[in-house]
Amino acid sequence: MVIEIEARTTVPRPRPEVFEAAAGSTAGLARYFKGYPPFIPAIVEATLEGGEPPRTGATRHVRMSDGSRIVERILALEAPALHRYDMLQLNPLQRLLCTNMVAEWRFEERGAGTQVTWAYAIHPRPRRGPLPRLVGFFLQKAMQRCLDTLASELASTPR
Repeated sequence: MVIEIEARTTVPRPRPEVFEAAAGSTAGLARYFKGYPPFIPAIVEATLEGGEPPRTGATRHVRMSDGSRIVERILALEAPALHRYDMLQLNPLQRLLCTNMVAEWRFEERGAGTQVTWAYAIHPRPRRGPLPRLVGFFLQKAMQRCLDTLASELASTPR
């Protein structure tokens, strides 16, 4: 059983600009992902092994506001349409509940703007009961908050 969650927003900016802000550098991760305290920690810092820019196969080290760390592997980065990654190293809560998590960001033109869809496939460990779904619920709230922050910031930035 895989738990699938999704967040979505539309940003009134061209797709390349939205992609660049969201996936074109690791700096955007800490800027936009504020978590959903106390259940989902914010991203404090993210660094890319081998330096910027992000690229398929690269490893990203992410430090969270609760002191935990995760390591992500970029599986696909196809500007300005797709950013997919999974977890090479989960934080303690993720390790307790999941075997892996795979995320995908899609950027699609919508009129004069861009629709951003962020989906996660959470692969729970067997016999964890409702806990993985509960964490997925709060993660979805954090994802939506992230996308809303991205959209708000880009909408208020002069062109």
